[in-house]
Amino acid sequence: MMKNLRMPILVNCIGLLVLFICLFGYQGIEKRRVRSRIVSIDESVLKNELMVCSTKELQRMLSAGEEILGWNAILAKTGSHIVDKVLEGHGVCYEMDHYPLEDTFDQETYSQYYYHIHRGGEHGHFHLFLRQGGMEKEMVPLFYDTHNETPSDIDTYAHLIGISMDEKGRPQSLFTTNRWVTGEDWYQSNDVKKMVDHFHITHAHPSFVVNRWLDAMLALFRLQINTLIDQRDVILHAYGKGIPLTKVIEDHKLEIISEKEISVETQIKMIKEILSERLSPSRDAPFIPLVGQNLGISQSQRLGFNSIEAASYPRDRSDADGVKDQDADEGKNQVLNHERYTYF
Repeated sequence: MMKNLRMPILVNCIGLLVLFICLFGYQGIEKRRVRSRIVSIDESVLKNELMVCSTKELQRMLSAGEEILGWNAILAKTGSHIVDKVLEGHGVCYEMDHYPLEDTFDQETYSQYYYHIHRGGEHGHFHLFLRQGGMEKEMVPLFYDTHNETPSDIDTYAHLIGISMDEKGRPQSLFTTNRWVTGEDWYQSNDVKKMVDHFHITHAHPSFVVNRWLDAMLALFRLQINTLIDQRDVILHAYGKGIPLTKVIEDHKLEIISEKEISVETQIKMIKEILSERLSPSRDAPFIPLVGQNLGISQSQRLGFNSIEAASYPRDRSDADGVKDQDADEGKNQVLNHERYTYF
């Protein structure tokens, strides 16, 4: 009797094991074997780098950073994160396979990306691309892949940036790759930097959250992305001194060309510090009581300037009800006159 049951039991056990792997393979196996790097950002160095950005640029970056934190918080409520979302429904994840399986491509913007797993020190990484149809007309590749007879809107494309992720769904570095790594067509760095502005995924496959998150990442770390793209060309030229560029970009000993560690939280912290210093009144400015101010002194010279006080009064308003009509101009509050105070 027991002999007759051995085979069905064995088959059932194998079936349960396969089912377990399919349902929990990624979460139960992949996460345990991954050991991501420890990211350490020098805040003073980062702050000095960000100082070159204009106030408007920093404000845009901050807005993007807050959007990233918002999406992370929403996913965390259900114990999920960005990597979980892009791999959702795939069960076991195999090295080098693309996720989603057919990549994410936007037919309107010609933007494309995929996630895959194969490097040490990370869980996996995103590769972001822009195809020729989404580029400015004057942008043409210096060299295009041999499978293209001529550049085309679909078959010709550029790799913009890679985003390395840890097992908890946190971005830990940005990097550029050599041409052979992704099979891209080769554009000059100035064009690739401009292409970043054109990357947008406007649909919800495989996840609206992931697509919006990637857009925001490009905005928050735009400074670092531009730097890495510039470094890509500098390093390639130094690496291949005396060697034609067409051979250097096919050299399999050179895979990752430039890379920089990043932290969403630290980036936002430094941006806020810079904006606070730029937009807050100077602490060294002397405080002049309102009653002691000469009427010709502008409100911007007062410490702790309150924008509500700057609302200009109607031109026919006198300083007191007892002032005669003919003396009204002398009684106006000249400090608050909109022609006198200074904006900053």
